[in-house]
Amino acid sequence: MAVCAALSLVACSNDGNGGSPDSGQPPYHITPNTQGWWRDKVFYEVFVRSFSDSNGDGYGDLAGLTAHLDALNDGDAGTGGDLEVDALWLMPIHPSPSYHGYDVTDYRNVNPVYGTLSDLDALVAAAHRRGVKVILDMVLNHSSRQHPWFVNSQSDPNADHRSWYVWRTDDPGWRQPFGSGRTWWPLGGYYYYGVFGSGMPDLNLANPTVEAELVDTMKFWLARGIDGFRLDAVRYFIENPADAGQQDQPETHDLLKRIRGKLQTDYPDALLVAEAWAPIDIAEAYYGNGDEVQLGFSFDLADAIKTGVNAGDASGILSTLSHLDAALAGKDRGYDAPFLSNHDQERVMRTYAADAGAARVSAALLLALPGTPFVYYGEELGMQGGAGSDDRNKRTPYRWDGSAGHGFTTGSPWYDAAEAPGVDLATEQADPASLFNLYRRLIALRHAQSPLAKGGSTMPGLQNAPAGVLALLRDDSTKRVLFVGNVGTSAAGAFSVQVSGTPTVLLSEGLAGTPAAGSGSVSIPGLAARGFAFLSLQ
Repeated sequence: MAVCAALSLVACSNDGNGGSPDSGQPPYHITPNTQGWWRDKVFYEVFVRSFSDSNGDGYGDLAGLTAHLDALNDGDAGTGGDLEVDALWLMPIHPSPSYHGYDVTDYRNVNPVYGTLSDLDALVAAAHRRGVKVILDMVLNHSSRQHPWFVNSQSDPNADHRSWYVWRTDDPGWRQPFGSGRTWWPLGGYYYYGVFGSGMPDLNLANPTVEAELVDTMKFWLARGIDGFRLDAVRYFIENPADAGQQDQPETHDLLKRIRGKLQTDYPDALLVAEAWAPIDIAEAYYGNGDEVQLGFSFDLADAIKTGVNAGDASGILSTLSHLDAALAGKDRGYDAPFLSNHDQERVMRTYAADAGAARVSAALLLALPGTPFVYYGEELGMQGGAGSDDRNKRTPYRWDGSAGHGFTTGSPWYDAAEAPGVDLATEQADPASLFNLYRRLIALRHAQSPLAKGGSTMPGLQNAPAGVLALLRDDSTKRVLFVGNVGTSAAGAFSVQVSGTPTVLLSEGLAGTPAAGSGSVSIPGLAARGFAFLSLQ
């Protein structure tokens, strides 16, 4: 075990379970999957506890989510009342002592608050009937301190599962790589490693037995119809000595290659999405050579969008997109998974202080970007969640209607926060100008226009455009779509985009007139503050 050798950890077994994975195993032959099923999809992140309560106990559950699938995608592209997302990411649904579920006590079961394995099977079957994929949050880095593995591990230095976690006889004093907290925790005269806290001991992912168990667990879910996994906290999978060695280690990349290969053998379409919350060059490294994960979240881009929209200046967005292009040059630009906010971040509408125009132009930009976009539940309604740093404020119950229980529950919701009147699905479905209906139109446009779904992307030059304006040209072998947006708080007068073609408006808000073809350029007559337009170029 690499960690064991470096740290002189106790309970290093001599049977190979604590050693490095067998370097003599045959390599896995993986080619980059540029035609995966996710390439033209729009994902929707769901916190099951906060989506829909089917039994009145105040907690969202799997049956409630299944009952409301038609609001997300009814399987009929012509009905018009649903969001038409293509895939669901379920935040942790495993048994856990916490409300958030990121400290798992049983990797092969369902939290009884959410239902049963049969309820999950029913959800997956119902989603698949509608053409919707389902991926699960998989927390490989650490388990709960209450997991039977850890309970056994702490019982004795010679316990069967001792080497499934990282133990030593002293505290080396490492601090968290993302903060100032401690990482080694005293217990029974020894110390165990837990980078996220004492209640979440890190699994020893350098132990081949642990690796095998977790891969088998992932296959357990894939065999039940799950389509892939969002991998939590990939940067911290394997640690080496001292603070800088607690993240982004070469052994972590090797582990991901092995996981990808072992899954692809039996489940070639299984999707892996990395949560590597890091600057672009680090986050994109988890692409590997097309043999690690297939998608990685764009944290820097999400920050750049929100900062740029709040400032009314698109320059930071453009420079971040350029950085992404450079980082993925010669690789796969579709590796990117853009988003605006998620369960760990203040909701985007709160970040914008309820500025509806800011939310609308951000939504348009999100659905114009290359890669596979993710929408956080309630974002399409403009939910702000609660104020304050408590993560529960970012994960409040979904607003289905304006009733006392918001249509979420007939009982008392497990947690709640006020929202502005009219921020609920029923109200917004009935209003053609609502944020929900804008999201619905944007997703439908992305589905209808192949360049937006999975085409290439360039940033054409601009003339006479203020700092708030940006342009993206999306193209494939048959079509081109030009997106122009004004994130500024003032209207943009006439400007031109340095791209040839005759423009036809596909979808717009705040467009001042009719765009026209020029000499090697497209003339835009003007965009209102927070305005945007999607133009087909012939």
